[in-house]
Amino acid sequence: MQEDIVLRHLKTIPEMRSMQEVEQSVWKMESPVPIHQTLTVAKNGGILIGAFHGEEMVGMLYSFPGFLNGQVYLCSHMMGIKSGWRHLGIGERLKRAQAEAALAHGYRLITWTYDPLETANGYLNVGKLGVICSTYIENCYGDMPDQLNQGLPSDRFQVEWWIDQDRPPLPQGDEQDLLRWQLTAGGLPQPVQVVDNIPDAQILSVAVPAHFQDIKQKDMELAKAWRQATRQVFTRSFAAGWAVAGFRCHRGEPVHEYLLVQRRLLSLPQAPWQKGE
Repeated sequence: MQEDIVLRHLKTIPEMRSMQEVEQSVWKMESPVPIHQTLTVAKNGGILIGAFHGEEMVGMLYSFPGFLNGQVYLCSHMMGIKSGWRHLGIGERLKRAQAEAALAHGYRLITWTYDPLETANGYLNVGKLGVICSTYIENCYGDMPDQLNQGLPSDRFQVEWWIDQDRPPLPQGDEQDLLRWQLTAGGLPQPVQVVDNIPDAQILSVAVPAHFQDIKQKDMELAKAWRQATRQVFTRSFAAGWAVAGFRCHRGEPVHEYLLVQRRLLSLPQAPWQKGE
């Protein structure tokens, strides 16, 4: 099926209407982004890409220019794949095509937000694409009523994808975990202890549940506990100069792990929203 998917840059009103249909299918939202807005973005430095199977758009990516503290960058606001078309590598193809187009437009930084507990996104963004993150935004979008987000604070990572250079490899050395967990009687992972002080180590690891939406469906209080525990760990680590720079996927296990290193070791530029901090 993957070989039947064609990517196209979106420019026309019918294409924008198809993008709205993907939005409604993925997020069940009543009011998708208006066509007059997406069309204007496409004409003014934005990058909008659709993934098509024949004439059906099965995935979309929507990004627009950003400017802050004298720096221009690309804000990648939405990417969605219809049910039945996920786990086929379409998301990665959309992001790679976005990066190629962004470089051609003169961008060197792409940024977006995502829920760090949605580990499929963590695996794609950090594990495959090579983004980094040292910005944690609590309740970024306020209460969100859509099916994926309802019931929890909308905490988000704001990531940096420096598309004109590769992310440096993780340093070699000792590793310490910041969040301890165990299984409940029902077989779900639960956080049991946040390490009080940041250890003296080369790499820090943070466990996150492998199937967060499943936990939300079965035990919302447990989902809230994961939100609070990981919020505490990441905000404290980022404030101390650490950055997420790796993702360890444990196939078939109840948790995966983010890997953190001292940001200064990555030798990457400072993001414009971090200037003056």
